[in-house]
Amino acid sequence: MARRTSPPRPRLLTLELSTAALSLLAFAAWTWLVLTGRTTSLDTRLDAPALPLRSVRGQLSEAFSLLTHPLLVLLAVLAVAVFSYKKRMRRLAIALAVAAAGVPAALALSAWLGVGLPPTAFADSVSRLGGAYPSSHIAAITIGSWVMVTLVRAHRRPGSSVLTWSLLAGCLTLLTAVAQWATGLAHVSDIIGGSLFGVAVANVALMVGGVRPILVDWAHQGLPTEQVNAHAAVVLNPTKFDDLSLLRRRVEATVLERGWRPTTWLETSADDPGHEAARRALADGADLVLVAGGDGTVRAVSAELVGTGVPMALLPSGTGNLLARNLGVPLDVDSALDLAFAGRERAIDVVGVTWLDPQEQAERTERFVVMAGLGLDAQIMEDTNDDLKKVIRSGAYAVAAMQNAVPDPFPVAVTLDDGEAEERSTVMALMGNVGTITGGMTIFPDAQPDDGALDLMIASPDRVIDWARLGTQILTGRDAEGFRTTSAGRVLIETDKPVPFELDGDPVGSTRRVEAVVEPGALTVIVPR
Repeated sequence: MARRTSPPRPRLLTLELSTAALSLLAFAAWTWLVLTGRTTSLDTRLDAPALPLRSVRGQLSEAFSLLTHPLLVLLAVLAVAVFSYKKRMRRLAIALAVAAAGVPAALALSAWLGVGLPPTAFADSVSRLGGAYPSSHIAAITIGSWVMVTLVRAHRRPGSSVLTWSLLAGCLTLLTAVAQWATGLAHVSDIIGGSLFGVAVANVALMVGGVRPILVDWAHQGLPTEQVNAHAAVVLNPTKFDDLSLLRRRVEATVLERGWRPTTWLETSADDPGHEAARRALADGADLVLVAGGDGTVRAVSAELVGTGVPMALLPSGTGNLLARNLGVPLDVDSALDLAFAGRERAIDVVGVTWLDPQEQAERTERFVVMAGLGLDAQIMEDTNDDLKKVIRSGAYAVAAMQNAVPDPFPVAVTLDDGEAEERSTVMALMGNVGTITGGMTIFPDAQPDDGALDLMIASPDRVIDWARLGTQILTGRDAEGFRTTSAGRVLIETDKPVPFELDGDPVGSTRRVEAVVEPGALTVIVPR
C-alpha cells in the first residue's frame, strides 16, 4: 500500500507567489508612472473623441457601461462564490470571495489616490463610479472575466470551450474599455491601471485559493515525475451529485498529482447501493476505495471491505453523512479528497445484524457502521420526504417527527451479551456504533467507533415532559428518565409484532427480532491525523 502523504510542492508554491508578486509589482510600477505625471502625454495623444450625449454611439456606450457596472459584477461574483461554497468547492469559493473583494478595494483605492476625473458630457452617468485611477469599472470587468475563465477551467471543460470562453472574456473586457474611453469616463492610463489591478487581484485570489486544486492543468510543475504503484477505486452514487463530470475531474486531478495509476469508477444502482461495486473494486486490486455517496452507500461498501484491510475514504455527499461527521471527515469535497490521500488509517468497529423479515418469513443479514433503530426512529426515517430533505436537509426529519409526535408503545425483550432477557415497553430502540446520529443529535456521548461495544437506548416516555428530558440528555450527555442507555458486544431485541426497522438512517422494512453483534476493528477508514 502506498503511503498517503502530500507530495512536496515547492516549485508550485514559488509559481503562485511569483505570479501574484509580479502582477502586484506591475500595478505598483504603473501607478507610480501615473502619479508622477509620466502618462499625461499618452492620455493627451489618445484622448477620446467628444461623443454627443444623445448620439447613437454615445447611448450604446453608456448602456454597455451600465450592463458592466462594478456593482453588478460584484453581485455576480459573490453569487457564484456562494454557489461554489454550497457545492462544497471550498477553495474555489475562497478564491472567488477574494476576487469579489477586489471590486470595493478598487473603489477605495481610487478614492484614496484622488486622481482627477476627465471632463466628459457623461459626468452624471450612473455608470460613473469611484475615482479616476484605477478605473474601478475596468478593474471589476477584468475580475469578472477572470471568474468566467476560472469557472470553465475549474470544471475542466474541453479545450475548445476554454478557448471560446477566454475569447469571450477578452472581448468583454475590451468592449468595456472602449465604452469607458469613448464616453470620456476614463483616460487610457486609468484603463490600463484598472486592468493591471484586476489581474493582480485575480492572481492573489488564485494564490489564496490555491492554483493546484482550482487549476491543476495550469501548473503541472507540481506533479510527481514517477508513478506510484497504487490505484484507487471510486464507488459512486450518481444521484447524489449535480455535476458528475466535475467530481470526476476533481478526483482525477488529485490522483494525478500524487502519481497514482488511473482510477476505477464504479456506480451504484437503485437495486444495489454499493455491494457489487465494492466487490468489483476489491477484485480489481484497489489500494483505496473512495465512497462518494450517502449513508446507504457507505454502509454497503463498508460491509464488503470488512476484514480485507483495504482502507475506505469518504467523500460525503448525502444529507446525513453520519460516519463522516463522527470521524471528523470534512464535508467539503476538496478537503475530503486531500484527507483521503494524506490522512491516517483507523480501524473501527462494524456491527453485523440479523433480523427476521415477517413478509418473507426469512432471516436477512447486513452490517452497519453508525446506527440501527426499531420503532419511532425507523418510522420517522420512513416518513421523511426525500424532496424536502433536498430543500431543508436535516430539518425534514423534524417535520417527520412532528407527524409521529404521539407514538404507540410496544413490548420488547432485550438481551445483552449472555445475560437474561429484560422485558420493557418502548416506542423506540436505538443501537449506536458511534455517538452522533441523524440530525446531528448526540445520543451516546461515550460511544467510540473502536471501543468494541454497541450502545443501546430504550426509549420509554410516559409523558410529554419525558421528550424534554431526552433533549436534556442530548445536551448534557446524561441518562434521563425513560431514556436509559447501556452497551454490550451483542444485543438481541424481540417484539411480539412487526415494527419498523432502519439501518444507518435507511428504512429496511419491519421485523419482530433483531440480533446485532460487534465486529471489533473490522474496517479500516481514513481519518484526520
